[in-house]
Amino acid sequence: MSSASAAILQIPQLGKRQMAELTGKARSLGLTPERYVRLLIEEDLALDRKAKSTTFAELMGLGRDVDDVELDHLVDEARTRHHQYIRLKSRKK
Repeated sequence: MSSASAAILQIPQLGKRQMAELTGKARSLGLTPERYVRLLIEEDLALDRKAKSTTFAELMGLGRDVDDVELDHLVDEARTRHHQYIRLKSRKK
C-alpha cells in the first residue's frame, strides 16, 4: 500500500494508559505501534477467514476425537468469552 492510498484509522477512546501499554508491547516486539496494530488486525481477519472456512474437526486437529464433555467445556468457555466481550462493549458506549 502506498502512502498516497494509506487509510487513517483513529481510535479516540483509547486511554493514555492503554496507549502506553500498546507502545511498550510494540517496542518489545521491535515494531512501531502502528505496525503492531496493523499486524493484530491482519491476524484477526485471517483467523476469522480460517474459522469460516474450516470445520470444527479440522480446527481441533486431525484424528482427534472430541467427547461430549470436552465439547461442552469448549462451548461454555466460548460462551463466557462472548458474554464478557458483550458486557465490555456495552460499558464503553
